[in-house]
Amino acid sequence: MIDLSDIGHISNCLEKFVQETLYKKKYKFVSPNRFKASLYLRQPVYTRNYNIGQTIYDTTLEASFILFHPTKWPKCLVVETKWQETSGSVDEKLPYLVSNIQKKQNFKTVVLLDGGGYRKGAEKWLQSEIGKKLIHVFNRNKFERWISEGNI
Repeated sequence: MIDLSDIGHISNCLEKFVQETLYKKKYKFVSPNRFKASLYLRQPVYTRNYNIGQTIYDTTLEASFILFHPTKWPKCLVVETKWQETSGSVDEKLPYLVSNIQKKQNFKTVVLLDGGGYRKGAEKWLQSEIGKKLIHVFNRNKFERWISEGNI
């Protein structure tokens, strides 16, 4: 198990899952203000809640996770986590997320959608938006399979 005391509070189990997965894959956590400088070390690193630009509303656009791997992700990969356990608004926020990914940011992105509380058509719609910078949409099981294939 990972010691989370040095990396801040994680609000949900999906974020904890990503955090632990990166730890197991030998990624080192760096604080957001040190992420850019740490790329010069040429080792797998990641951070959370990293400012990657402006949203479509000209506010700060933060990535749930951004990671760098010198051979797999030399231009970085953003992992967006969206958890919805009971019916709520996460699926209504997906078009905003996709708009920001496709129009406002410069990184390949995967979306990890889980919890089962989103509307029936939300995942299907999100899958239909894959292209350009949005390269994959996963639930937790599919993400684990993708990782086991050596993609992280």
